[in-house]
Amino acid sequence: MSSRLGLSLSRARTSASRRALSASALSLALAPLLASCETPAPIREITVSGTRSWRSETFAGCVLASPLETTVAGVRSVIVASGDGRVALLDPDTGATRASLALPHEAGQIAHVIATPALVSAERLVVAYQEVLATASDPAAGPRSAHRVVVVDLATMALDPAFAPLTLEASVPAVLGSGAIDFLASNALSRSRLVHAPSSAGLGHVYVSFGNARDIQPWHGWVFEIDLEHWGTTPISAVLNTTPESDCGPAGAPGDREMVCGGGVWAPAGPLFVPAAEGREFELVIPTGNGHLDVDQGLYAHTLMRVRGPGLHFESGCDESLCAGFDVTDPSPECLSSCESLFVPRMLPGDPPFDAPACAGLSFFECYAALDWDLGANSALRVSLSDGHDVLVLPAKDGSVYLLDAEHLGTLYDRHEVNHACGYGMVRCDADWAGTMVTQPVVTTDTDGTPLVVIATFMPDEANDAGLVGLRVVSDASGPHLERAWEFPRFGTAEASQRFRKHPSGVALARVGGVEHAIVVEQGTRDATPGVLHVVRAHDGEEALSAELEGPGQRFSVPLVLAHGEDARVVAASCENGNSGPSHLEAWDLVAHTAD
Repeated sequence: MSSRLGLSLSRARTSASRRALSASALSLALAPLLASCETPAPIREITVSGTRSWRSETFAGCVLASPLETTVAGVRSVIVASGDGRVALLDPDTGATRASLALPHEAGQIAHVIATPALVSAERLVVAYQEVLATASDPAAGPRSAHRVVVVDLATMALDPAFAPLTLEASVPAVLGSGAIDFLASNALSRSRLVHAPSSAGLGHVYVSFGNARDIQPWHGWVFEIDLEHWGTTPISAVLNTTPESDCGPAGAPGDREMVCGGGVWAPAGPLFVPAAEGREFELVIPTGNGHLDVDQGLYAHTLMRVRGPGLHFESGCDESLCAGFDVTDPSPECLSSCESLFVPRMLPGDPPFDAPACAGLSFFECYAALDWDLGANSALRVSLSDGHDVLVLPAKDGSVYLLDAEHLGTLYDRHEVNHACGYGMVRCDADWAGTMVTQPVVTTDTDGTPLVVIATFMPDEANDAGLVGLRVVSDASGPHLERAWEFPRFGTAEASQRFRKHPSGVALARVGGVEHAIVVEQGTRDATPGVLHVVRAHDGEEALSAELEGPGQRFSVPLVLAHGEDARVVAASCENGNSGPSHLEAWDLVAHTAD
């Protein structure tokens, strides 16, 4: 047994006791402790008020991508990419549209943007979109004829003439089955945030990721590497297919609860970018969704794949002898723990079985298949500990947060159960496929300097708890592990079993009055209840402000935080009709007030 695996098992033996921890609220009157353990200095006690400052124009399509900020020629703007095929610049002070660009598309189609674009400089924006039949009632699931990438010059609000519109095409050889696997525009959907990998020698590379709407077969996970320096000659410099399997069953059949092909790369927050360090190339940590996992065959659904770039180089680093004869329903822990650049979720020794009613008698991955609990819904976050050790924190649809070694991904330190499965206690679950987390954590520090991650959860039933959860990332003599710090609303209360019943927005951090706050939008319902903007103190989980939006909010979209001295302005999106719009953005000013 390796020392890493031994540490994982040691951590597992105390996992049950850690889950029971619930830290008391920490005083706002304490400043973060210094690493030298000096006496904490008091800070002002504050309250926070919120005022709606503006509402944007109404966009015909849904604003699914997160808003961004840029400054061009000294002028600051909010960037909006909307589902009706527009890129617009808004005045951050008034919300007025300064300029707008309609993305090119064929007649009878719309340029549908879901993925958050990538800023490669203050003036250049890379946008990926799918051409969808204009009459589709739900553009996110409508017939797709092409996937394109363009570069927008934000100074002129026109397509940059140095970058002709690019249509994505690819073909890779099958590793299971025969022949080639083609990238099918009709069976691919770009939802993940685009990732920019800068380069000291030029503009660098942009990564565009794909899964598929409703997991219709044949489908796979795809990642395209776009070389900005060689756009005119060889713009697609590398392609990754996560499940190069040629036989995906009957075309047109849903694959969301099957264990074949798949491996979609669709987490809204996108792959995690890790800059180059110590002479190594930069890395992408890519989450993959449901489908066929077989390390022995080279099929990587339900994983984190660490690829090195440029070039999308991937080697799992798994021990071939330990992974031979891979059991797709119940892989051996020894195999999974051996992998250097691959993480596969699993139970730790002593963990109880899943508490989902549909999973009784099923193995881990049989349960994942039965409930569409693809690991690829969430993105990892890299956290540096005080001892210089780096870890990855990964939420999962299964209700747990995984803590793993950032250098040796197969080493699992902890699996912390954040909330029950939907339907726990034999109550009705309205969306068993949704899981309880589709997000990426944000990290701040506790009052003693310990890293503290904030994670948004939700619960599609009428009984079980959900909301924001704060977890301390602790490293002590027993190794790295997670400790529960707080919940908002506090679990076990009526509010926690009634709020956050649908996917919330992503989480953002904002400093107001020198105190860090977590920002999240609790999604409302169409034509019924508005979304709610929650402002929660990040170190103790106490709510500083709750305000109703003019719209229902929007799942996955991360609110944009604009600094205003000691105060902050938060820009959030709302879609009135699911994925099809109309939609708008609205801004809220958060103002700190001293107690004296």
